[in-house]
Amino acid sequence: MNFFAMSEKMKKKLYIFGGNGFVGKNIVRTYAKEYDLVVFSRSFDEVFFKQYPQVECVQIDLEKDLIPRIYDAPDFIINLVSIVTAERSLSLFDSLVSSNVKVLVNLYQRFSGSDLKLFIQFGSVEEYGNICPPYQEDFRESPDSPYGLVKQLTTNMALMLYRNYGFPVVVVRPSNLYGPFQAKNKFIPYVVESLKRGDSIDVTFCEQKRDFIYVTDFVDILMSLFDKCDLIKGEIINIGSGRSIELRAIIEMIRSQIETCSSVNYGAIPYRENEAMDLCCSIGKLERLLGCRLDLNNTKRISEYLTCFDL
Repeated sequence: MNFFAMSEKMKKKLYIFGGNGFVGKNIVRTYAKEYDLVVFSRSFDEVFFKQYPQVECVQIDLEKDLIPRIYDAPDFIINLVSIVTAERSLSLFDSLVSSNVKVLVNLYQRFSGSDLKLFIQFGSVEEYGNICPPYQEDFRESPDSPYGLVKQLTTNMALMLYRNYGFPVVVVRPSNLYGPFQAKNKFIPYVVESLKRGDSIDVTFCEQKRDFIYVTDFVDILMSLFDKCDLIKGEIINIGSGRSIELRAIIEMIRSQIETCSSVNYGAIPYRENEAMDLCCSIGKLERLLGCRLDLNNTKRISEYLTCFDL
């Protein structure tokens, strides 16, 4: 008997839509050996994916194209497709709706009525808006940005698909993610790269508090939800550290570990209108599902993250 072939056959099949981005790459890096992975994306980082020849890559524009019928329903789907932006221009709505709502409808139409066990739809803590933290999943959302508003619409559509048609969807709302492969214009990579180069940084007073979670911790938690699929269909689940920290403290933590001549000009730029000053998720629901308390140490994780850079 070929035990290797038997082992390969027993692997669960996972489709990642929009898997060429930051979170998708970390899922691939962590779980390529444990799952039969197929990644669907509009484009691919060939240098990265060449490291994982066992992962099938399918180039597709999910806003326009149908998924080929040769791809049967997998055990699990993670939908990461979205434009992520902090901009507040109303001109963004059309593209945001296409990259969120239209893609969700496309995937639902393709995989409804199949043997799919769980469909993980990504929401966002920006759906909550500027309300009193810590944010609980049953709070009434009050989004302050086009991105948050469209994410809320997509969340409600996903839950409607579960209630009306039994589509096995769960919505996860990540807090502020950081880690390997993140775009360099995001807050923590931007601070690290600027300090490393010796550039001065113009920032707000950085009194805003954010709930940061390292992407590898997030991915481990996300994948553990597969074992809870019968309990979480039709639910919203926050995934974060459960604690918020001032952006100034994050900058100074990074600054203390990098030899730099950079100056940080606090107060050089204003806060955004209606800025959320304390974005913190309640993770009680998540901890009850996992059956354990989460103790995610960002001080340790930021130190680990800095090893990714040539300091």
